Amino acid sequence: MTSKTISDVTRVGRAGWLSGLALAAGLTLSSAAAWSAELEKVTFRTNWFPQAEHGGWYHADSQGTYEDFGLDVDMEPGGPQVNNIQLLLGGRADFVMLHSSGQILTALEEGLPLVALAAFYQKDPQIIMSHPGVGNDSLEDLKGKPILLSQDAHQSFWPWLKQKYGYTDDQVRPYTFQMGPFIADPEVIQQAYVTSETFVVKEAGIDPNVFLLSDHGWRSYSTMIVTTRETLEERPEVARKFVEATIEGWYQYLQDPQATNEYINELNENQTPEQLAHSLREMDERGIVLSGDALTDGIGIMTDERWQAIHEQLVGLGLVDDSVDPTQGYTTEFVGTEAIHDIMARYPDVSGVEAD
Repeated sequence: MTSKTISDVTRVGRAGWLSGLALAAGLTLSSAAAWSAELEKVTFRTNWFPQAEHGGWYHADSQGTYEDFGLDVDMEPGGPQVNNIQLLLGGRADFVMLHSSGQILTALEEGLPLVALAAFYQKDPQIIMSHPGVGNDSLEDLKGKPILLSQDAHQSFWPWLKQKYGYTDDQVRPYTFQMGPFIADPEVIQQAYVTSETFVVKEAGIDPNVFLLSDHGWRSYSTMIVTTRETLEERPEVARKFVEATIEGWYQYLQDPQATNEYINELNENQTPEQLAHSLREMDERGIVLSGDALTDGIGIMTDERWQAIHEQLVGLGLVDDSVDPTQGYTTEFVGTEAIHDIMARYPDVSGVEAD
């Protein structure tokens, strides 16, 4: 994996951008530096390496959207060894990206003061993937058959699959995040992301069965901006700006992803133009970002009703205690607002919403 840091790529570009803007406005370089210093500093950590799945953040970071909202964002990627909850609670990040709403409810049960501010994926991109034409063409067909799963699956969607489809733990085989076994053996069944591993197997000439769990009743929100309750209380305006800027970044990215995809490729050479195009296409066709409530109330939307349904599902699976109050783990203060509707109206080709 070759992955440059964001600061490596942007340090020179940002300085040149500020200098050029200053000269165009008839300012000195020192006054440009003073103007830059007035931006509110924010630290943000994603949960994986740079990829199209995080395109809105990378667009807002590289194309000046955060600066437009008065923010100087220090954004760094995550990875398999990065624990964003620890970074957040340790004061090493103001905001982090977490994958699932279940992480929030589990944190509440443990007494951790996490608060979700926005959910950018209305559908969790988690899938079960199998080969076609070998008797594994529905989730019902997979009962009793070996399935490759990660450890994290046992604390999220696997208990739900067991409850709904009668799967059992003796079906589980370890998933090593290598695609060779699936490509080599048509009997292999595994977990995957609809935006990621499917590209690898299609490049190998396989058109897999894709079972998007959110289309079968898995309720989780995914890919959320999360902060601590202390940060929310002490810096509410910064939280609002960061959420709104990221939402606008997503609309901008979906409207024209070319420049940002080139930037992501600079940061992570494994994200080829073909992989980036595949990820975007899957997000679009599957309604990962834009579906359900996001069609009417904007990207990032969360609702009390959906959080209650998520809570009930996880309680029913024994993953969260019934005593957990889900309303303590999120706020809808910054999503679905008039400001978000104004953003939607600026990008009608993406949002479908026209300005009044």
